[in-house]
Amino acid sequence: MSQELSPDRQALLARIESMDPGELDTLPVGIITLALDGTILRYNRTEAGHSRRHAAAQIGRNFFREVAPCTADPLFEGRFRELALPEGHGTVEFDYDFAFPWGSERVLISFLRAPGVPRIQVVVTWPAQQ
Repeated sequence: MSQELSPDRQALLARIESMDPGELDTLPVGIITLALDGTILRYNRTEAGHSRRHAAAQIGRNFFREVAPCTADPLFEGRFRELALPEGHGTVEFDYDFAFPWGSERVLISFLRAPGVPRIQVVVTWPAQQ
């Protein structure tokens, strides 16, 4: 269930939406911009470093099927799909355990979507930033 965007989340979303890829790479949190079908539009350097992936190689891939199949579950993808509905907007936040070949990492996930915008910003806050 999504919540309306608070003023601070609205400001964060506006900031992320206006940043070019170089600016996104300077953020201390992971940023993954997903089209409503799960296609990766942007993937910042911070996220690439934590997930041990090449950022540019993720663009155009389906996040849930090709990049992070561990997230194809009701907790992650299910919440994304609810927010991706035509009337969906707001924020959804939850703790999540990313499963990697080298171990599991507990992160804070924030989905952010403005009304009528055809993409969702995924903010991944890794333990060192929490």
